[in-house]
Amino acid sequence: MLRWLLLRFAWLLVTLFGVTFVTFVMLDQAPVDRAQLEAAQRLADGNFADLSARDQAIVKLRVSYGLIDAETLQPAPVWQRYTRWLRNAATLHLAGPEVDNAAFWRRITEALPVSMLLGFLGLLFALLVGVPIGAWCGMNAGSRRDRGFSQGLFVLAGVPEFLMATMLLLVFSAGWLGWFPSGGLRSDGSEHWAVFAQIVDFGWHLVLPVFVMASGPLVLIARFLRDSVARVAATPFAANLYAFGIETEVARWRLLRNGGAPLATLAGSLLPMLVGGSIVVENLFSLDGLGHLAFRAVHEQDQAMVMALVLFTSVATLLALSVSDLLHRLVDPRVRLQA
Repeated sequence: MLRWLLLRFAWLLVTLFGVTFVTFVMLDQAPVDRAQLEAAQRLADGNFADLSARDQAIVKLRVSYGLIDAETLQPAPVWQRYTRWLRNAATLHLAGPEVDNAAFWRRITEALPVSMLLGFLGLLFALLVGVPIGAWCGMNAGSRRDRGFSQGLFVLAGVPEFLMATMLLLVFSAGWLGWFPSGGLRSDGSEHWAVFAQIVDFGWHLVLPVFVMASGPLVLIARFLRDSVARVAATPFAANLYAFGIETEVARWRLLRNGGAPLATLAGSLLPMLVGGSIVVENLFSLDGLGHLAFRAVHEQDQAMVMALVLFTSVATLLALSVSDLLHRLVDPRVRLQA
């Protein structure tokens, strides 16, 4: 176990290095000059007396961003700038130059609870609905109802999250029925309501976003569990259970336990799906989470924020993959961990 943990940790560091370096190079090759963008914003605000002052400010900004050398004013190599970012990341100083690091972290910590809540509720809903559907279909593989559920899951998997969110907003929110709010986490003036009313209002705002977040994981869980249970139900192990006269409910529970063991391996693949879904959901439903923060960072060419979010999501995904392997080992002692 210790050897596996050490090797997995080394693999995690190498993977993080590769992901962050590729992201850094892609952002560097983008046809956008961040210094000119900031200088243009300052010019619009009337901060420069003339164009000469603007040009001098652009040079200073490029030096502060590390884009050019301070002495020669020549472009700095990308590896040198990435190494500088890597040193700053090691000390958790992820904010860009001339940016308050405390304010930078405050933006992240304020957005993190929203994304975590959406992800947790989406995954919980997917498990509560997907596991029973997958288990029932696996026990009754090939039946008419199994085919009906499978076709419904296939259709649900084919609907993109942005299209599903848009349709739900048009039908159940502002467009037609108006049953649910179109965005945000609370209604205007709800801070003056009773506590119970505020809780109900908060939950009512989460119904549509959580459903959209859960749609992808729900299909994956249900289909995965259905196929796994169906394979176990077709083995001699299942036939022996019924041949020994074991009660049907007990036999089905054992089939579900054996067929559902590999479900632990899905933990690593569900997290990236939830992260990707949060970007769509948070922007369409006007929720200030990490997904919305990432969208704004890309739109505003905020390289520091993009790199920080890529780093966090990569670490979370890699840890989730490792935890899923450990869970699979716990639920099935036959599994051997190999790095």
